[in-house]
Amino acid sequence: MDVVEVLMKLGGVARTRELVAAGASTTALARACNGELVVRASRGVYALPGGNGDLLEARCAGAELSCISAAQQRGLWVLRPPTLLHVSVDHGGLVPSSRLRVHRSKLPLSTLSICVQCARCVPELDALCVIESAVVLGLVDLAELRTVAKSRRAGALRRVIELIDPHSQSILETVARYHLVRAGFTVASQVHVRGVGRIDLFVDGFLGIEADGREFHSERREFEEDRRRWNLLTTRGVPILRVSRNLLVNQPDQFIRLVTTALASHSPQR
Repeated sequence: MDVVEVLMKLGGVARTRELVAAGASTTALARACNGELVVRASRGVYALPGGNGDLLEARCAGAELSCISAAQQRGLWVLRPPTLLHVSVDHGGLVPSSRLRVHRSKLPLSTLSICVQCARCVPELDALCVIESAVVLGLVDLAELRTVAKSRRAGALRRVIELIDPHSQSILETVARYHLVRAGFTVASQVHVRGVGRIDLFVDGFLGIEADGREFHSERREFEEDRRRWNLLTTRGVPILRVSRNLLVNQPDQFIRLVTTALASHSPQR
């Protein structure tokens, strides 16, 4: 089997034994290296040129990506990229590095195991983003999470599970909902409004929240649709706050003050 093809299937970085097990011969591997199609990154570790840097560093150190670093590699929702590279080893030595945060785990890691690691290791909101996305994307079953959470050491995981909304459509929606619930508001997700579509969040039954991660509108059609929705909601007396990633992630207290003020000024009792 073609070495480059095998490496692509293995994430762009692999050990000799993994390549051979996947059908690549050592002769083909040597030929690929001589042709500069593959790079020998360290003893027994091979990579495609320009491959995944984090995965390469982990495997050169004798480990695998884990926890929040593995979540990022697998496309789960990661709120804040880790400052250290989280890796797992199950046996053998590890090349020491001040850049590594080491977990002891049985390998290979399932997505469920990565979720459990995140619940134990990173702040609650960061863990919620990862675990909720795993549920939303169908990579982890919520019932399976609840089973794992029955163990004595799974208190953090149980707390995160209580916060999960499988209907969430984006990381910013998850972040906004987390802060609103923590502030004591009643929050409904993905509320359908006739003629408008779905609103990300509804607070206390009448204030809509739209979490906008875009810096600008990529298409004129998208811009016009946003304005149509906004105008229709306004004519129906539905107040909407559109909040940015910066506000939600870096200024959550200001976000809550904004919501509190909006609720007070649009209260049906006024």
